[in-house]
Amino acid sequence: MMDASELSELAFFHDIDRDVIDFLAKGSEVRQMDQGEILLHQHDRAIALYFLATGKVQFLIHVAGMDDLLVGTDSEVGALIGWSVFRAPYRHTVTVRCETECSFIRIPRTLLTELMGGSPLIAYTLLRRVAIVLAHRLENNRDRLIASSGVEGRNMVEPAAAMRTRGSNPFVEFENLGSDQESTFRFLRHVTFFEAMPDHHLRSMLSLGQMIRVNPGTTLFQQGGEAEKFYLLVSGRIELWYCSSDGKICFFLNSLESTGQAFGWSALVEPNHYQVSAIASDSVCALVFTAEALTALCHREPLFATELMERVIWLIGNRLRMARTQLIARRYHKETLAVTALLEQNAATLHVTSPLHKIPYLLENRLTLSDAFGTLELIRNHGEDENERNLARLSLDILEKVHDELHFYQGLQRIYESVANAPEDQTPREVRHHCMRAFRALFEQTHYNVAGEEHLPDSSGHLFIMNHLENHTDNMLPNDFRLTLDTHFVSSMVIYPKYHEAPIRVVKKPELDWYGFQQYFDRLEYLYVYPGEVDEEDRDHHLTREQRNRQFIEQALERLQQGDNIIICPEGRCYYTEESPGPFKAGVFRLALAADIEPLIVPIAVANFDKRLTRTCTAATVFPPFKVSDYINDPDDAESLSEFILTVNEWYKGYVKQAIELTQRCEKAL
Repeated sequence: MMDASELSELAFFHDIDRDVIDFLAKGSEVRQMDQGEILLHQHDRAIALYFLATGKVQFLIHVAGMDDLLVGTDSEVGALIGWSVFRAPYRHTVTVRCETECSFIRIPRTLLTELMGGSPLIAYTLLRRVAIVLAHRLENNRDRLIASSGVEGRNMVEPAAAMRTRGSNPFVEFENLGSDQESTFRFLRHVTFFEAMPDHHLRSMLSLGQMIRVNPGTTLFQQGGEAEKFYLLVSGRIELWYCSSDGKICFFLNSLESTGQAFGWSALVEPNHYQVSAIASDSVCALVFTAEALTALCHREPLFATELMERVIWLIGNRLRMARTQLIARRYHKETLAVTALLEQNAATLHVTSPLHKIPYLLENRLTLSDAFGTLELIRNHGEDENERNLARLSLDILEKVHDELHFYQGLQRIYESVANAPEDQTPREVRHHCMRAFRALFEQTHYNVAGEEHLPDSSGHLFIMNHLENHTDNMLPNDFRLTLDTHFVSSMVIYPKYHEAPIRVVKKPELDWYGFQQYFDRLEYLYVYPGEVDEEDRDHHLTREQRNRQFIEQALERLQQGDNIIICPEGRCYYTEESPGPFKAGVFRLALAADIEPLIVPIAVANFDKRLTRTCTAATVFPPFKVSDYINDPDDAESLSEFILTVNEWYKGYVKQAIELTQRCEKAL
């Protein structure tokens, strides 16, 4: 038992009747804890409510294979901890750790249940105050999302400006539901938000509703605006956006598109200001309830008020869970990890037979990602219950960028198959044309910047050199082949549009067990260079390295004479953007000097192709072409050639720097 005066001093119990305070004080106690001690463990059963008396606590989320993620702190005297005592299945959603020495007031859940069961008015009052606490924490977590987004100072899309109301009459309001009232009641009866609510309470609420139809692009409410209405989605799609306090940074939170989803809960929670902006991304039909009418009904019918506020807490809790899951995705740059954490947090609420339990395993491998998305979409539309469907929706929202990556990866797979297994009656030239068109369609789905195209020679038959970048590991095909995206980009997005012919690439001869590599290169009729001393293929085993090099030069010169453009990466290996360029080898320069009619060498610098193309901006910049003979008088002067290659290497350091600057400008424009 504790002193009732300590309890009455807490802001949470301000203006609560003294007999209520005395009742709670009899079963409550004060607990002292040392720095580093755990007050609550994530997933443990919520058997008590706590209020922070002294000290500072941390809120942490467990992330498998990683350190626990800090999602908030609190040192305010009277801070409420363990709100899950008010919400089934009564499991803590975070771990609470003492950052300093702490003391807490502990109130058993059984005591609260007895109190609230005996007085609906007290229950409504306490639940309203819990909702205020949750709303504040939700706002703090969303602010953390902005702080962790890495876009400070960048002008992102401002919803109000980006999606202006179209049409002269965006709302079509009906004064009442009329003959549709009974069908609307049946609709509400199956909405999860109203699950298990007594029919007479549901009909009382229904009597206050109006049906509205909203044109695409309409802002239903703006962040920070006075919250006057609460909504239930009947049809259409709503986007929720959140902005920083100065309005300079805004990001998309999630979308609502399932029948019966509730939004605009701020109309029922003090201080009654919308936390987000809600925008209709297509035609929307919704049930609307004014805050004034609902509040009046709550005061008349405390039992209804308790039912309603329990559901509002459930709704805010879902939003808080979503924000924290997004924090995991941003912190670790792994949306799949965030979804795994989300499903782990809610495992106790799912049936053991739920297909959601297998999603983390399907997300582990790129080859099973499509199965994961197929399963999630099926559950979203036909899940066993609303909890399962809601978790599937949240997972799909979080995995949106992963879905883009999967689409890109599947595009790479299709291109490889169409080239490596092209019909035998297709000529290499036809296969190259098909390859270029397919890559252009794929790259058009990404963010990129191309500059310097005015430096491309008018005629073809030249040597194009470029720095060569590593491939992101996510682009590895099942046969261990990684399509080099930088060279394919330059080929399809820079050279092909200018000359309407696919360039010929110079590639290393694949090793014998790299069958998939050679199958692809052979169909494109690329030129091979041989990095090893001996080729194991029977037709070449008698050739020395010098003979093979001479053979390559002869083949390359023949292609140049035919008017083909050739792409060569002089480094001979790949580098990351920040380390590029590596040292150049002499082969391309000797090839240029060996031609009867010397070709131009056209420098192209690229950046960011070593990253995930769906999450970054890439760039390719063309620089003024040159002839080697303008710098080398004697082609046999090895020393002069070496000095010139070093000079070109220095040029390229500046070239790559300019390409990186192009990517940065592109990113700022997003």
